[in-house]
Amino acid sequence: MTSIVLEGPIAELREREIRWLHSISENAGKFGDDGLKDRDRIQKNADDLRDMFFMVVIIGEFNAGKSTFVNALLGDDMLPMGITPTTDAIELVRYSRDKSRNPALLEDGTIREWLHPNTGAPGVVIVDTPGTGSVFAKHERIAKEFLSRSDLVIFLISAKRAFAQTEKLYLELARDYGKKIILVINQVDLLEKREQKDVRAFVKQQVSELLNIDPPIFMISAKKALKGGRTVGLFSGAGNTDESGMDEVRAYLKEVFEKVPPAKQKLVAQLAFGDSMIKKYSGIVNHRLDLVSNDERQAKQLREELEKQAGTLNNQLDTSMRELDRVFDQIRDRGRKFITDNLSFNWSIRVMDRDEARKKFENDVVGSALEQINTISEDYVNAVVDSSRRYWRSIIERLNKLEALLKEQIASPDAGSYADQRVALQEAIAIADAHLKTYTEDNLAEDLHEIFSTNMVGFSASIVGVIGGILAFAVGAAAPGALTATAVGVALGIVAAPVMLVGGGAAAYSYWRRLRNDAYKELDLRLETLRKSYHQALTDLTERERARLLQYGQQILSPVFSHLEVLAENYRAQKASLEKLAQDSKTLRQDIDNIKIVTD
Repeated sequence: MTSIVLEGPIAELREREIRWLHSISENAGKFGDDGLKDRDRIQKNADDLRDMFFMVVIIGEFNAGKSTFVNALLGDDMLPMGITPTTDAIELVRYSRDKSRNPALLEDGTIREWLHPNTGAPGVVIVDTPGTGSVFAKHERIAKEFLSRSDLVIFLISAKRAFAQTEKLYLELARDYGKKIILVINQVDLLEKREQKDVRAFVKQQVSELLNIDPPIFMISAKKALKGGRTVGLFSGAGNTDESGMDEVRAYLKEVFEKVPPAKQKLVAQLAFGDSMIKKYSGIVNHRLDLVSNDERQAKQLREELEKQAGTLNNQLDTSMRELDRVFDQIRDRGRKFITDNLSFNWSIRVMDRDEARKKFENDVVGSALEQINTISEDYVNAVVDSSRRYWRSIIERLNKLEALLKEQIASPDAGSYADQRVALQEAIAIADAHLKTYTEDNLAEDLHEIFSTNMVGFSASIVGVIGGILAFAVGAAAPGALTATAVGVALGIVAAPVMLVGGGAAAYSYWRRLRNDAYKELDLRLETLRKSYHQALTDLTERERARLLQYGQQILSPVFSHLEVLAENYRAQKASLEKLAQDSKTLRQDIDNIKIVTD
């Protein structure tokens, strides 16, 4: 069994990269359960660098023909084919000058190790993983483990089930790990020529649109390659497999191994994997720093959130105010018409029935206005409630994330400090949750309805009283003996009128026109007073809601954020460590690009 032999500077580069991977694993281990799993993965990759085998991992759905494909690559019926997804063992074929058909069992029998001279080059290992999409969680775990350890990934896709959901998920994982990917569509012998082109185009489109990658794609029939006569290994030259498509795959892999020696590819591949881990945890650290930062930044974010919410309330208030104004303008127009129609000399010849006049005014002028106003106010209250609910939910979500971060830090040396902060956060969450629950039984709309209804009834009575008073005054002016102190009082301040009705139609018309103008003025004055009272009711509601938000932000959230500086310092230190590792990666990559490799 032969591995890649490293001597001189390349050996020193391998040691540097191993130390670099271990440093990344230490950083990952600080990020909870997911980080601990990544730590183990990274350490296994570092161990692989120590053994220095170039790992080609075959991934695909069960029954996609992976074992047949590996045998076609080897040019040998070595691995058992047609294995059901219940098979526990993973097949690992190492390069060796001598062939072994009796596999050694590794890792409690979960890995069967074979030896073969046709893996492609000294040090190259081909790994046949259990099928993805299997109902067995153990298979999924093993496949993902070797996917992270791979240096080159060959995704085998069945031509009859092209691009299943699990294949998409594994491809995303391989892409995120920074792996070099090859797509091989197997079992094309089951399709017509036209169908083969359609499947290839479909797979290419899917990986481009969904994954934003453009890997090489090959169409093969591994079964046909094995049955087609003399089969050959990767570096054994051409064989009778032209129609199977395997020659193209072999030629591509041969070029990959000859263009850049496997030892160098191994170092580059694991460097890319380490970079993917740095990128992942840098993103996590940056996200956490967005949640936990210095006092000034937290206060600024808080102010921005509150200002945004206040702006939303203002926009909603402006919209409702305009709707109210529209309704009041309509009342004004109808009220003027009512005065024009009913305040005339013909009406003055009889005493106005107040109840009749009020009923007529409510029908002709008020009409459905109160219902419209109540609808506008109800819509506004609902908009305020919905907006505030979203705000409180966003605050609770944000605090819950902070609380989760603190919970993760409880085991750290500063556990006491973090525990105190967590208690403060939990109290803030409880207060926010209590505020949120108040909106489930809110009766603001009902309160506004009662206020508006009372005001509108008072408005109707007052306007009818004004018109009646004007009529009484007018009649009294025409017949001075009939004018009483009560009639003068009912006139509600209208003191500018002729003492007596002068003769002539023109004078009478002028007199009644002045009376109507006085009534118009009273209508406008009282409508404006009513309009302002409605505006003020909605404004007061908005200000109370804004005050509640500001009070929570100033009295509850600000002190909580001010206590998180220790945690922020911890994350800043992690960020600096990851940035240094990223810089070390660039230096390693430059040195690897410049190195000359000697292989045995």
